[in-house]
Amino acid sequence: MQLITKEEFAELINYRGDYAISIFLPTHRSGVEVNEKQDAISLKNALQALEIDLRNQGVPIKVIETLLCPGYELYKNDVFWNNQLDSLAIFMAGNFFKVFQLPFTVNEEVYINDDFLLSPLLPAITNSEEFYLLVLSKHDAKFYQGNAYGLQKLEIKGLPDGMDDVVHFEEKEGQQLFRQGGKGGTGSANFHGHSPGQLEEKDNLALYFREVDKTLFTEILHDKNDPLLLAGVEYLIPIYNNVSKYNFIATEAITGSQEHENQNVLFEKARTLLAPFFKQRTNKALQNYYNQIAKPLTSSMPETVIPASYYAQVSDLFVSKGEHIWGKFNEVENKLEIHANKQPGDECLLNQAAINTINNGGRIYLLDKENMPKESVIAASLRF
Repeated sequence: MQLITKEEFAELINYRGDYAISIFLPTHRSGVEVNEKQDAISLKNALQALEIDLRNQGVPIKVIETLLCPGYELYKNDVFWNNQLDSLAIFMAGNFFKVFQLPFTVNEEVYINDDFLLSPLLPAITNSEEFYLLVLSKHDAKFYQGNAYGLQKLEIKGLPDGMDDVVHFEEKEGQQLFRQGGKGGTGSANFHGHSPGQLEEKDNLALYFREVDKTLFTEILHDKNDPLLLAGVEYLIPIYNNVSKYNFIATEAITGSQEHENQNVLFEKARTLLAPFFKQRTNKALQNYYNQIAKPLTSSMPETVIPASYYAQVSDLFVSKGEHIWGKFNEVENKLEIHANKQPGDECLLNQAAINTINNGGRIYLLDKENMPKESVIAASLRF
């Protein structure tokens, strides 16, 4: 479920070399855009524009061909283009080629420098909130782990395969007899017995759900505090709530029959219900910023925030999506140059501030411009 590993991100952060190329493209999961190969064509157009730019910089043709060759090979890969998410990030340099499919939208952008542009990737590595989803029915129990970008089904040892795996019925002398057992962890606790006729279905469901809860708690949830979202026919939800020992079941639930629902559809339903949960960390950081706004521990001035990021002074960094600040920073002399337009030797100082903050243990929040403090391009809560 992790989109980009820490090792992969560290490799991107630490790369330095001539003509490091970063390409970001919105892509499509399905539709006419896929059928007409529009995403592949977007990459081809980006590569052709890069070729012209590099030639104008005086880069030898053979060097350009070597740099762009992996990109053109990717353009020709029809299987790859038929299996996209929402965006694509491509990093190319001498003997370096990495591609990441992203389940969130980025702006189309091409960047050439001696390092890679990484700020559009920040949601993939900074949104750490996770949740669990339990899809319940009388016939099955499916357990998923999710985050802001997708779901992954988890195979749990001993998880009951439906109510009949825990609650068995037999016919004997014209009466229906009840027997508890199965692979859900209580196989040795078999017994026969009958109430006036049979146990109510609600009681049988409670037995089944208690076994599901016991298995999940033992195998996964005993040391967790992430929200557990329930999905199933409405009358099943309170029965599970009543027997569960897990203290972090979400108040909302996905109701209706979900046992045959597509995983992507389940994820969209879960993401909608849990939207406030995913915003909690950002909202808390912004609240802390505004609570400190009268003190010198906050700033929305690039001249303050960018140097602070180099000296490990940033606790929470807020960066506006799709923006750049071009210039240079001399860390030894503490000298900052900011230019209205990119000049030779400039780097994106927003990108570098984000990398510095991550390396120094700070937290990053990539926001739309209207959600930024004072609608600034960069802002920060400072450590000192």
